[in-house]
Amino acid sequence: MAAVIDRAPDTPADDPWQALAQALTADALCRSWLQVLCSDLAEAEAGLLLMAQADGAYAPVAAYPAERDLSHLREIATEALRQRDAAVHRNDLGQVQLAFPLLNGEQLQGAVVLELGSVPPSRVDQVVKLVNWGAGWLIGLLHQRDLATQRQHLRQGSFLLDTLLGLLAERSPREAALAMVNRLGREFDSPQVLLALARGQTLQLLAVSHAAWFDEKAGLLRQATQAMHEAMDQRQRIVWPPADGAASALVTSAHRRYAEEAGAQALVSLPLLHDGQVAGVLMLERRSALAAADIDYLDSVAIGLAPALMLQREAHEGTLARARRTARRSLEALMGPRYPALKLAGGVLGVVLLLLAVIPVPFRIASQALVEGSVQRAAVAPFEGYLREAPARAGDVVKAGQVLATLDDRDLKLEKVRWESELEVSLRKEREAMANGNAVEQRLAGAQANQARAQMDLAVSKLERVNILAPFDGTVVKGDLTQQLGSPVEQGKVLFELAPLDTWRVILKVDERDIGHVQVGAAGELVLASLPGQAWPFRVKKLTPISVAEDGRNHFRVEAELGPGAPRLRPNMEGVGKVEAGRASLLWIWTRSLTDWVRLTWWKLLP
Repeated sequence: MAAVIDRAPDTPADDPWQALAQALTADALCRSWLQVLCSDLAEAEAGLLLMAQADGAYAPVAAYPAERDLSHLREIATEALRQRDAAVHRNDLGQVQLAFPLLNGEQLQGAVVLELGSVPPSRVDQVVKLVNWGAGWLIGLLHQRDLATQRQHLRQGSFLLDTLLGLLAERSPREAALAMVNRLGREFDSPQVLLALARGQTLQLLAVSHAAWFDEKAGLLRQATQAMHEAMDQRQRIVWPPADGAASALVTSAHRRYAEEAGAQALVSLPLLHDGQVAGVLMLERRSALAAADIDYLDSVAIGLAPALMLQREAHEGTLARARRTARRSLEALMGPRYPALKLAGGVLGVVLLLLAVIPVPFRIASQALVEGSVQRAAVAPFEGYLREAPARAGDVVKAGQVLATLDDRDLKLEKVRWESELEVSLRKEREAMANGNAVEQRLAGAQANQARAQMDLAVSKLERVNILAPFDGTVVKGDLTQQLGSPVEQGKVLFELAPLDTWRVILKVDERDIGHVQVGAAGELVLASLPGQAWPFRVKKLTPISVAEDGRNHFRVEAELGPGAPRLRPNMEGVGKVEAGRASLLWIWTRSLTDWVRLTWWKLLP
């Protein structure tokens, strides 16, 4: 219940019944009811009416007489409210205080307290009945007024909802604005309603009620726009003429000039606020001034319609306009007082990016690395034959002269015996021809003997090479013949590949986009997959000028030599190598791939 207000000036102070009948507000109704109860019905010396407030407390809304201090009635009022029942106090002088709670079912609405003076008990009972009757009547009347108020709010809410739906259903912002001003004109009995939307620091007149076309540069409309500028610049509702000097602090000169030119009796200009900004101004002309309740209703309508109107406008904007609006809102959010945590994070991010762009750090090219022996030898089959033994396999460490594999020598031994027999026969024929003096037979037998001797020497040579030996101390890099024993081998077939144990080289597969940053003699570090916790220095020795396609990308083979103190390596060990390429900022290092791609793509798109 609102605070007590003064009696309306047209209500006679000496006629409480007439004041009760003419009460326009709940406060006036409560004052008149208490005066009737105290003066005409209960004949009480004093009275106090307490009603429940929005915060749950109970406060006095009417007192009789109004100028008297009734704080001494607080105790009995508290007792009645706590017990939810009538309370009667009689002092030693016989004066009676009566407090009666106002109950609406189970809900406690308030309490009425009367000071009766010295009265008999029968009079107290009579007053209790009167108060009981009057309280029921008061609660019923207040409920009727509340119900009427609720119906009025329901009708206003229905109007706002219908207007919003109609606004969103229109095909363009201008049609939506025209429909809105026409409905507002009918609802508020306004002969003309104007709507202007903000365009930067100015207003553009969008719709005039009951006018499908208008000239914005016409004299009256131009003055109306100037008047609406006053509401936009001051971000305040302007009511002209101001009531009782309440708007004396606002500039209303443009409203006064427009009202004089247009013959308007009253004007109301409302700034439409959306996202903290003035999106437009709505101005209503009236034949009479709006009541305070109607102005509050108009404020609620403006608050509800402003976002819908802006949504309608934004939905029909072009791409460029949307981009400008998004950029403007982002700038306002960045520069305005809102989102301090976001601004702090943005400032920190900006400082970090600045440091990343300014402070140089070592720039290194990373690439896949492979360990190979500095020299690799192949052990091949010396002649055609069959594999008998293969004790070595890939990964074995072998010594110089160690048997890697053995070929079957049975056929070779038989061939050696055969050619030894042929040689002996040829030598015997040669001696016989010499004894007989037959020179021709002697030379023929000698030639056959030489041929047999050569074939026998070849067989002996093959027998000496039956065992395939390691040429040096090293590691078998490739070759595993344990599953091919007894199979034939061709002459010259590679059976094993060996690499030395003490000299290695690192092969870097540098992407073609990074090869320009790698120079011969540049230092670098190698980290092996098997030893991720240690880095080993190397130096670039050779750049191969031929690219190799692998895994969908082109890369160049870069040879590097490991420095002293290299670990005990094995062939084909993999890892990551980084080659020093000078100094650059971290921001450039992290974004160079993207910027290079953008440059290449832009160059491709150029005519």
